[in-house]
Amino acid sequence: MIKQQSKSHFPKPVFEPMIDGQWIGLGIAYGSYRDGENPHDGSVSSEKDILEDMNLLTKNSSLSWNLIRMYGADPASEQVLKTIKKHKLPVKVMQGAWLSSIQTEEQNAQQISEVIRLANEYEGIVVSVNLGNEIFVDWSAHKFEVSEIPMYLNWVKEVKAAVSVPVTLADDYNFWNKPWSQEVAQELDYIVLHAYAMWNSQTLENAVPWTEKTYHDICALHPSKQIVLGESGWATNSDNSNGDESLIIAEASEETQSIFFHAYRQWLDENRIVSFYFEAFDEKWKGGEDMGDNIAEKNWGVFRSDRTPKLAIQL
Repeated sequence: MIKQQSKSHFPKPVFEPMIDGQWIGLGIAYGSYRDGENPHDGSVSSEKDILEDMNLLTKNSSLSWNLIRMYGADPASEQVLKTIKKHKLPVKVMQGAWLSSIQTEEQNAQQISEVIRLANEYEGIVVSVNLGNEIFVDWSAHKFEVSEIPMYLNWVKEVKAAVSVPVTLADDYNFWNKPWSQEVAQELDYIVLHAYAMWNSQTLENAVPWTEKTYHDICALHPSKQIVLGESGWATNSDNSNGDESLIIAEASEETQSIFFHAYRQWLDENRIVSFYFEAFDEKWKGGEDMGDNIAEKNWGVFRSDRTPKLAIQL
């Protein structure tokens, strides 16, 4: 790995999630959808299923997550927030608003108003608001144009004025390394960075060093901002005849996921980098429910979709 930089070189963090004085910065991306459920048909998982998930994520004393990331301000996310509140669970949430160039102006406005409501109604549970997921990187299917940055910054200002928690944007390193990302970054409380070694044709051996270098490169480009790692992970299956999966040159298996997971988590922990591992549970709706279960999009979880643990978290 590259030589660790002094923590004094980084700005004071504005997003330092805690429970009872304990840092809980090693978070995880969470979708509640079980097999047969998906966000496109308005599925809302049951309280019972969500409670089971939260217990799986938090009950193991040696490997647990008390910080989760959710992506859309919708009834499915609110059901999770309700369950956390009702059962007084030790879970904090980075709540997202799903913004998209292929949604109507009204749909985007609804996401903004809903994420404001959720952040305020579930105060103390929602600890940050994320406005958009991969909405400016060139390859995104729902990206906004650079000319639309002023519209986006108006959303940021609206939300920052209405909530009491830090506000951010989650995007790929190939946006945060562009000159036009500077204008966006300056309006945010901190930056959420996506960096997938696997999608960037890295070997398993080079996966954590590549991620570390990418992280430090973005830190150098945005020296006044805290950088949170919002997505990085390792798929346990892939089909390199399926579109972009040809970019994956490393083995996709439970064994290689386990190696990456533990090395990556150790680096994050040693450097106290707030992060969200991608992801908690396999979600079969991803990549299209008509696609086979072997494609990468369906296989990023550290748990299978039936909630059994994969090798990475088997103790």
